[in-house]
Amino acid sequence: GTGFDCFDTLAHTLDPRIQGTELKNRLLLKEGLEAQGFVNYDKEWWHFTYQPEPYPDTYFDFPVDPADLTSRN
Repeated sequence: GTGFDCFDTLAHTLDPRIQGTELKNRLLLKEGLEAQGFVNYDKEWWHFTYQPEPYPDTYFDFPVDPADLTSRN
């Protein structure tokens, strides 16, 4: 595996140094998400994009108030 936000070649989905359980888990994630229409960015084993993008010209940016994240009443 890799640490959080690792951008070394070790993060490539099919880096040959990844074997055993780590490779099995990466392939399980990749195959499962691809079966649902996602495409893996092969330089980052965790990075997937949904294809076809249903709203390619829409940005879903919105402000987040930190207080909203901590107060769940």
